[in-house]
Amino acid sequence: MDFRHLRMALDAARMTIWDTFIHDGTVASSTVNWQGGGQRLLGLAPGQLAQPFNDFLSYVHVDDRDTLVHTMQEAVDKCTGYEVEYRVVWDDGSLHWLAAKAHMLCNADGAPTGTLGIIWDITERKLNEEATARDREMAAVTLRAIGEGVITIDPYGKTEYLNRTAEQLTGWRNDEARGQDIATTLHLTNEAGEPIAEHVALQCLRLRQTVAPASDNQLVTREGRHIAVEESASPIWSDNGVLLGVVVVFRDVSHERKLTRQLSWNATHDTLTGLINRREFEVRIAEALHSAKDEGHVHAMLYMDLDQFKIVNDTCGHAAGDLLLQLLARMLQTQMRDSDVLARLGGDELGVLLPRCPTDQARLIAEGLRQSIRNFRFVWHERTFELGVSIGMVEVTRHSKSMTELLMAADQACYLAKERGRNRVHVYRDSDQRLARRLGEMQWVSRLNEAFEQQYFRLYTQPIVGLGETGSEHLEVLIRIQPAKGDLILPGAFIPAAERYDLMTAIDRWVIRAVCRHAGAAAAAAANAAADTAGAPSPVIEYSINLSGTSLGDDSLHDYIVEQFREFNVAPQHICFEITETAVIANLIRAQEFMAKLKALGCRFSLDDFGSGLSSFAYLKALPVDFLKIDGVFIRDIATNSINRAMVKAINEVGHVMGLRTVAEYVEDDTTLAVVRQLGLDYAQGYAVGTLQPLHS
Repeated sequence: MDFRHLRMALDAARMTIWDTFIHDGTVASSTVNWQGGGQRLLGLAPGQLAQPFNDFLSYVHVDDRDTLVHTMQEAVDKCTGYEVEYRVVWDDGSLHWLAAKAHMLCNADGAPTGTLGIIWDITERKLNEEATARDREMAAVTLRAIGEGVITIDPYGKTEYLNRTAEQLTGWRNDEARGQDIATTLHLTNEAGEPIAEHVALQCLRLRQTVAPASDNQLVTREGRHIAVEESASPIWSDNGVLLGVVVVFRDVSHERKLTRQLSWNATHDTLTGLINRREFEVRIAEALHSAKDEGHVHAMLYMDLDQFKIVNDTCGHAAGDLLLQLLARMLQTQMRDSDVLARLGGDELGVLLPRCPTDQARLIAEGLRQSIRNFRFVWHERTFELGVSIGMVEVTRHSKSMTELLMAADQACYLAKERGRNRVHVYRDSDQRLARRLGEMQWVSRLNEAFEQQYFRLYTQPIVGLGETGSEHLEVLIRIQPAKGDLILPGAFIPAAERYDLMTAIDRWVIRAVCRHAGAAAAAAANAAADTAGAPSPVIEYSINLSGTSLGDDSLHDYIVEQFREFNVAPQHICFEITETAVIANLIRAQEFMAKLKALGCRFSLDDFGSGLSSFAYLKALPVDFLKIDGVFIRDIATNSINRAMVKAINEVGHVMGLRTVAEYVEDDTTLAVVRQLGLDYAQGYAVGTLQPLHS
């Protein structure tokens, strides 16, 4: 190959020849000769073919000069070659990278006479390397900072890399884990602590596709701790389709799993007593019925209604009633077989399922439970209460029709046990259904009509106390029946019957008239007192009156309310009507029209038991309400139940965004009150802030 061909080859490779002439054995005194336009590598015009070394060195980046001179001088001293990369700065200020390879030329005495080599521009390669390094560093920083654990493995299942989160979760350092089997560094078991069938990373290698997250695995850390995790794996492919390995992403889901378990438990259990709830009890009854029909087993079910419980709840408050239920639940569970099921079906109603239990044995168990409750003594603030229980019992056999009819039969048997003197066990017979219905209709129609005729209805109030800035005083009005003989009857006993037999509208009107009469008289008395003393008028009292769903559908109720305002000289601003979500949904259009008319007068509205329905927020936007009364089921154990606290917090925040004021019901103790204050609710109602007081006309 002649020199012309060599020049063509070098030009094609974008290289040029460079050589130096060594004068006195030092690089600094040498002369640099450029061949074939090599001076362009310094940004110089063609024609400058020779340079004193120091002139050339002035183009070299100041940070690279010492290294370049040292490398070249060392080659001169040893009469060897060198390879070097360095930066040069052109006259226009631009930065370029050069690479050079050279061999030393020495005379017969071994003294250096010069160098000969090639030199070329590597700026583009260096920029690409810097970009790649920058991308790698950014990826590394991202992986270190990401909140999920990331582990990569090679095609043989060996660990290659752990990010910082993976190190923290597994207990393995990246350098220690490298080369270990993935099943060692990411040790997974199922929730029972047993080995999993196939590791997610190895499954991904086998299937050569992404493996979706597993939902019930645990990570066993290097120290032996167990952490609930959710993991997935995805293959890593090269540009030409070669499987390079797998990336596993996992995260700590301990909190989510705990929350899921708690939600699942809450769905089937009563949070106050820890017993299963009515929904789960119905599932157990359905299973018992299925086994009775398919396998011929005989079971028994008890429906238990506590006698005298309402007296404790009404005279001592809900906190006392709650404690009583908790103590009773624990006591009753000790009296039953391991296979028996005890449930809380309602306020003071309990259910018992006795699997594979003939009638005679079931009756003995029921009598034992009745006697245990009869012997139970409940003490609250130096007051002692005795209880009783009315128990209805029904057989579950292959002839039983359905779960619903079984529950109805047990309820009717319990009702007859109460009618026949309470504190007894009644076993259901086919004739009981007609008898119970007839007795119930006759009793409640008669007793409610008697209450109207003899003026047995009584009104009580409970304060709704502001937790922030002081405002008007709020009182919720509650109705009771006080017969000539016997205990005070709470609304839970007669309201369902009144609704069933179309007496609810009459009761609502009675309450509205009685409250308006009282409010008008109280306002007049306050005005007279202020005039006599020339003092400031008494604070305005706002009365909250409960309205039933039946009344919301009464077209003439609006005119009746306006008539009472006029007759007793009551300012509509002093009246707030409480309605439940259930009642509103059943009469949505009428409710909206009714509320709009009274709102125009100045009345206000409160949505009671908010949160108990599934569509609360959707319906809330369509209703002109002023207050949200958060269902007491969320308030009672808010100090210890994180889920209920989160729900109350959410309801409160949404209410405030919508310009509504929030009320916490069933605030029964100082601890609950403190949490309610902390969450920022506007009002509280319950025995912690005020007890029931009679409303005197």
